[in-house]
Amino acid sequence: MKIISVLSRKGGVGKTLLSVGLAQVLGELGHRVALLDRDPEGSAMGWQHGAQAGGVVLPYRVIGPIEATRLEPVDFLIVDTPPNDTRTLQDTARQSQVLLIPLLPGAGEMDRLQETVQALSMVELQDGVQLGFVINRTEHDNVSAAMRPALEELGYPVVAQIRKAVDYQRSFGNLIPESLTAPFREAMTELEVIA
Repeated sequence: MKIISVLSRKGGVGKTLLSVGLAQVLGELGHRVALLDRDPEGSAMGWQHGAQAGGVVLPYRVIGPIEATRLEPVDFLIVDTPPNDTRTLQDTARQSQVLLIPLLPGAGEMDRLQETVQALSMVELQDGVQLGFVINRTEHDNVSAAMRPALEELGYPVVAQIRKAVDYQRSFGNLIPESLTAPFREAMTELEVIA
């Protein structure tokens, strides 16, 4: 089982969207996927409940921490972490083979990103762990355009960018439309999780 964790100390950066998108892409490729919702707000769990209520079959299942203790074999475990919880972030990172850090465009976001990077720097990560940054809610403006070069100048590998689109919010409790899944596929390809 490969553990892919979506981490950020900041809330509202799109951790759940990224987690759900990754789970959907991997599940649609035929992998057995579970999404562990470690966020007390339970947004990923809410996504699954919405799908069930609408009769939508997701290609992954969402589980909570108690269910994770008796998890049936899966190929991938995606972990959606809570904001402002350094201990959970660090514990999750220790167990993961792939770490994805979403952030929003903006100078202030770069400052908040350092809190996540600092928390991760205090953890002994697994050998060969793969790390990628995903810029979420990008627009066609100078701020969004400046993010990738700024991150890469700091040595932070950007593996995908997710454009700002209301259709992502509309897909809550449903499948993300195929036309919007490319960034999730791109992130997994960049990190060599899929070919």
